[in-house]
Amino acid sequence: MPPATHTTCYLVGPTAGSGALLVVDPATPYPDHQAILLAALADEAAAGREVAAVFLTHHHRDHVAAATAVATARGVPIWAHAETARRLPDIPIARHVEPDAELAFGAARLRALFTPGHAAGHLCLLDPASGAMIAGDMVAGIGTILVDPSEGDMAQYLASLEAMLALAPRMLLPAHGPMITDAPGKLREYLAHRWMREAKVMAAVATGAATPAQLVAIAYDDTPRIMWPLAERSLRAHLVKLERDGRVVEDGDVWRTVA
Repeated sequence: MPPATHTTCYLVGPTAGSGALLVVDPATPYPDHQAILLAALADEAAAGREVAAVFLTHHHRDHVAAATAVATARGVPIWAHAETARRLPDIPIARHVEPDAELAFGAARLRALFTPGHAAGHLCLLDPASGAMIAGDMVAGIGTILVDPSEGDMAQYLASLEAMLALAPRMLLPAHGPMITDAPGKLREYLAHRWMREAKVMAAVATGAATPAQLVAIAYDDTPRIMWPLAERSLRAHLVKLERDGRVVEDGDVWRTVA
């Protein structure tokens, strides 16, 4: 999906010698691409680096489509948060990863950070040794992340960004787009962007009761019109948060400020 067209699958483990690998978000639904991934994993195994498990950051199909194929081919379990497992009844998830769990495979140790907001069961992985954090869909190397109110939560998303920042990662490895070398800077940028957008949404509602389709023209006036249907979903997530904060109220599909 634009602006980044692929989902990155990460292999965590030694780059030379022998050891165990963790496969994170094997995503492709295409048999020819899956064959390339499976061949690469077979080459790793032949070099002494065998897959220990498959790890899913969350349940969206652009992150999980090859999970069963990889797990079956390599004879390994799939790990994910319980909320992710609940949303993927067709994928055999063997381990429910708890927040702050330490994932050990071979000599590697990763910390699982529970980061709901974009998705209910979202997990990030921090490598304390390098300061690298596999960020899933919490951030993107290009653009921003959609928080859709149908399954996301803006307040949780903001809290999760704060939790990521508190761990002081050095770099972020997103599922979409290139590596982010200044992790704290990017996380602060994302937080500032969301607070800016919330202020614009609040200001838009304050101009008078209006529907989300009317509000998006004001709150997202800096966004190309072609993106407004997608922006409206994000706007609704902000409105839900503002309603919980007691600042706006919905009447039908019309939103107004609280008197």
